[in-house]
Amino acid sequence: MRLLILALLVVAALPAAEPAVIRVASYNIRTGGVGMDGKRDLLRQAEVLRALRPDVVLLQEVDLNARRSGKVDCAGIIAKALGMRHHFGEAMPFQGGSYGCAVLARLPAGQGGVSTLRFLGGSEPRVALAVPLRAGPDGPEFLAVSTHLDFRSDKEVEPHARQLAEFLVAQPRPSILGGDLNFEPGSPVVAALDARLRRVPFAGADATYPADKPARRIDHFYVHPASRLEARECRVVPEALASDHRPILLEVVLKP
Repeated sequence: MRLLILALLVVAALPAAEPAVIRVASYNIRTGGVGMDGKRDLLRQAEVLRALRPDVVLLQEVDLNARRSGKVDCAGIIAKALGMRHHFGEAMPFQGGSYGCAVLARLPAGQGGVSTLRFLGGSEPRVALAVPLRAGPDGPEFLAVSTHLDFRSDKEVEPHARQLAEFLVAQPRPSILGGDLNFEPGSPVVAALDARLRRVPFAGADATYPADKPARRIDHFYVHPASRLEARECRVVPEALASDHRPILLEVVLKP
């Protein structure tokens, strides 16, 4: 009994863990780097992201060694320009290489491996890439998740949204999900995610596509559980040239 009391006193005397602030950007880079002017320029997109000072970057429409983008590692080029590590999740083979999503990070890796959730069925293969990270050397762990859902129909894509929500709810760590969902709030696809996860509202103008004259909100952030992740800032970045989507930015507090 005395040992138990002593142990509890020692634990109580330890300094409380501080909440960690994480900045996450999500960006659809349009077929491996093409802007609204038709120019393919990954370094231009990297400069857009650099100005946001992100700790984590979630990318969609990423090419790896595909002919159309010059047989290069698109995520690797952006990651190198930002001084980050990167992970690529293949959705499908494409033009001699691959096409999919990526997660870039300057934060330490968390425990366990990177996982790629493959959505079942559908006209085109789609995935969600989940990367375990740690919010600083001694900070809590979380999952950074990038996804790009299909655009064809609610009936086809709603099961993918439900599959994604179930995957994240089952994770032992908090999750930050960002990406191009191709559907707006009020759709069955977004409603399926809203039922299990917390969608973070944007402050100010919330349309993300097309970048030059945005009319649709199809890029989104979600967090789970809301008790562990408190949004401090969430906004659409007014960048109209580097891609056909505007990037989105989330600053979130991860509670220990």
